[in-house]
Amino acid sequence: MIASQEITLEQILEARERRAALQKQLVEKYRLPLVSFTVNMPGSIKITPESSAIFRKGCKALEEKLKEIGCLLEYSKVEVRHTGYEAYFVVITSERTLKGHMLQIENEHPLGRLFDLDVIGVDGKPISREDLGASKRKCLICEQDAHGCGRSRQHTSEVLMEKIKSMVDSYLKIES
Repeated sequence: MIASQEITLEQILEARERRAALQKQLVEKYRLPLVSFTVNMPGSIKITPESSAIFRKGCKALEEKLKEIGCLLEYSKVEVRHTGYEAYFVVITSERTLKGHMLQIENEHPLGRLFDLDVIGVDGKPISREDLGASKRKCLICEQDAHGCGRSRQHTSEVLMEKIKSMVDSYLKIES
């Protein structure tokens, strides 16, 4: 595991750009839908014991779901960077079906609210939750729109990290 270190906003933005370029490259190469998986982690430290556990459990849930529904993987790749964990799964199935299954994981897995399972369609555009009639993500703390809470910094990183640590600890206790 990469050692925990603080990252800057510039590094986060560069990571997003690099991730978008890789997503575009994979969709163009395979002409199939792509799942881009990252962990929703607040704050300036993205590699933590919690993010590691969340990422492992998310990859496992995704792989189990694909197996359960009989979808084949054309390609997969995992990257660990100071800016966080990233995984890419090119899947042989329809993009809307794939997004529906990723929403199911996000909504039903005990850690699903911490998973960011983006589906990029063969046209290179993300399939949104709203495209399938699903509601926007809720904040972990107050149940309001997560995007709005994040933008307004409604809750501190410390409060969010406490909640995440509690969720991970509870899940790992149940699992063992």
